Amino acid sequence: MKNFLALSILFSIAFVSCDKTKTSAESLKDKGEQITKADHFSADSIKVNDSLKIDKNLTLHFQSKILAFPTIKNKALLDSIYAPKKIHLADYSKTNLTAALDQKKQEFFDEEKESLKDYKPEFAQNWDNNSHMKVFSKENDFLTIQYTGDGYTGGAHGYYYENYKVFDLKNNKTVHLEDIVSNQDSKIWNPILMDNFTQNDGDKGQVEMLLVNEIPLNNNFYFDKEYLYFLYNQYEITAYAAGTVLIKIPLSDIKPLLADEFIRRQGL
Repeated sequence: MKNFLALSILFSIAFVSCDKTKTSAESLKDKGEQITKADHFSADSIKVNDSLKIDKNLTLHFQSKILAFPTIKNKALLDSIYAPKKIHLADYSKTNLTAALDQKKQEFFDEEKESLKDYKPEFAQNWDNNSHMKVFSKENDFLTIQYTGDGYTGGAHGYYYENYKVFDLKNNKTVHLEDIVSNQDSKIWNPILMDNFTQNDGDKGQVEMLLVNEIPLNNNFYFDKEYLYFLYNQYEITAYAAGTVLIKIPLSDIKPLLADEFIRRQGL
């Protein structure tokens, strides 16, 4: 009986010890996964917002937000990420990016002041230059960045744009359309784009403002697990009043046209 009791106590101690070890290991594992995820990718925001009154009737406004990616080290990839912002640096540190954004602001102010030497608005106006950069999605080591901008510098109306670029963080490269679509024959894609444009339109009325007979593939695209999306800016295929046009196409409908590596990577 004493032997049995002693064995029971030893077993209980061993069980508790194992349980504690298991708990500690799980805690370390969870903590390690969190650190790994945090170290793998991060993004910081850099913002500049400033105004300059250059005439009693005219004020210039500059507002911009860009991102810094301290965990992305590949120079060629960073060059591509900042190319739409027309920023090219030897080192994309947060300090250098902040300085580059301040320079963009000053260039806007100087350019507009120069263009207004011989023009004085007769009534109060605000001229704007706004741009933003944000992480649109990050999935399966594909990073999609959205670049938007709008402004007004005189004329009948302002402007707006919305662009997307996809980056492969696994292979440190920009994703091009040929990496997604193996067959880009316009005779095949025009009806696909036109049909999905019509189906996506709903009650937006963009179809009535179409300016082209054929919708071409463009490089302003992104994707998720279910769809491939193409974004067309103002005047690209429709009138200004239509705004931007987003056409989404089910990947299941176009699988024979997709690149083999993309199919494998997305698990289609």
